[in-house]
Amino acid sequence: MRQNYYSNREIVSVSLDEIFIPERSIERIMRKDHAQIERLRLEYENDYGVFRVELRPRIGGGYIIQDGRHRVIAAKLAGVGFIEAVIVGDEA
Repeated sequence: MRQNYYSNREIVSVSLDEIFIPERSIERIMRKDHAQIERLRLEYENDYGVFRVELRPRIGGGYIIQDGRHRVIAAKLAGVGFIEAVIVGDEA
């Protein structure tokens, strides 16, 4: 069902440096869901698949995460430079 959701939307490649996620959020999510993030990190490192996220434009530039915090954290940990994303909504 998720695939149909994305089929009607433009998918873009976004630099992880443009995605804002507070350090406190990263620490909280890592404590809570470390195993899930580690699994995703390994998948990124081994090119097992493409994991899209939903981003919202951020006032002042860049993006905030609408959906996919775990995927963004895992991609950052894996040293991935870009992530596929769907841009939704207006600036937040």
